[in-house]
Amino acid sequence: MSVDSPGLSPQLEAEQAVLGACLLVPAQLDSLRTWLEPRHFLRPAHGQFFAVMLAQLDEGPLPATDDQRRDWALRAMASGMGTIPGFSASYGQSLIAACPTAAHAAAYGRMVLETAVRRSLEQHAHRLLAAAESGSVRTTVDLTASLHRVIDQLTRAWGTIDVRSTKPLPEPDAPVGLLSGRAAEAARDNERMLLASLVESPTRISEVASWLSDGDFLAPAHRAVYQALAALAHRGEPVDELTALWEVQRRGALADGTTTVEEVRTLVAPGTPGDPDYWGERVLQASLLRASATSAGIVRVLALDASVSAGTLLGDSLRALEPADRLQQRHRAALGTPASDRRGPVVLGVRRQAATRTAGASDRPARPAAEPSPPRR
Repeated sequence: MSVDSPGLSPQLEAEQAVLGACLLVPAQLDSLRTWLEPRHFLRPAHGQFFAVMLAQLDEGPLPATDDQRRDWALRAMASGMGTIPGFSASYGQSLIAACPTAAHAAAYGRMVLETAVRRSLEQHAHRLLAAAESGSVRTTVDLTASLHRVIDQLTRAWGTIDVRSTKPLPEPDAPVGLLSGRAAEAARDNERMLLASLVESPTRISEVASWLSDGDFLAPAHRAVYQALAALAHRGEPVDELTALWEVQRRGALADGTTTVEEVRTLVAPGTPGDPDYWGERVLQASLLRASATSAGIVRVLALDASVSAGTLLGDSLRALEPADRLQQRHRAALGTPASDRRGPVVLGVRRQAATRTAGASDRPARPAAEPSPPRR
C-alpha cells in the first residue's frame, strides 16, 4: 500500500491519524472500541487494521513503557502485513507520521465516525428513494424501518442527538419522481375512481375519512372535492352531485381557481360503483410513496452537507422521516395490520461510552449485544 499524496481528503487523513495515534498510545483503543468500529472507516484496509489492533488488545495487558509500546506497534504492523492485502511496514510508519498529536485519538476517531454517519445515512436514504420511486410499498416500508435502525445505531455510537433544531429542513435535490409521468397519472386516476365510488356509496365516506386525509391527494381539485364530501358526511347531510358542488363552492375552491364547476361535475357524476376501500388504499399508497421519497431526498441533502454536525444531522434526519412515518402508521391502520416493533427513539443526551464523551479511557466494557434482526412483516 503506497503512501497517499499530499492531496489526501480530510476524511482519510483522520483515519490515518487515529490509527497512528493508537499505534503510538495503544491504551486509547480501550475507550475508542466502545463506539468506533472497523466498519466506520471509509478505506477497507484502515478498518481491517483497526480490527487487527483491537484483536491484539484482547491478547494481553496494555503496554506500559515506551519499549513495550514500540514492540506492540511493531507486532500490530506485522499482523497487518500478514492479513491485509497491500499493507506494508512503510505504510504503518506513514500512519504514525500522519498523526499530529498522539494523545488526540478520540478527536480523530470522532472525525472518522462523523464521516461514517454521513456516508451511512446517504447510502440508506438513496436506497429508500429508489424503492419509493419504483413504486414498491413493501420495500419502501422495510427500508424506512432500516433507516431508523441505522439512525438508532449511529446515535448510540455518537452519544447524543439534537432534536431541538427549529431550522427549516432543506428541499430535496430534485422534484420527487413520482410527481411526473405515468405514476402521477395513475395516482390521479385512482383519485378519480375513489371520488366516484364515494359518491355512489356515501355511507362509506366517514369510514374512509378515518384513515385517508385530504393531503393524500395529488391533484388539488380532487383534494377539494374530497374535503367537500367528507364535510357533508361529517355533518350528516345528503351527498349527491349538487350538494357536492355546492359544498366545494362554499369552501372557496371555485373562487380561488382550485377547480371548476365542470371538473367537479365530472368527478362526482354517477358512474360504475367501485369499492371505496380499494381505491382509498391505492390513493394512500401513492401518498406514502411520495412522502417517503421526499423524506429520503431531504436526508440525502442533509448527509451531503459537511457543515451540519453529526448530532444535528441525526436529529434532522428523524425530523425529515416524520411525514413518511405518519403515512406508514395510517397505512397500517387502514389495513388493520399491527405496527412494527421497531425500537423506539433512543434516549437523548451524552452516553457514558460514546464518541462525544471526552474523558480518558475507562475499564474495558463487555461487547455490546448484537442488534436484533428486523421482524418479518
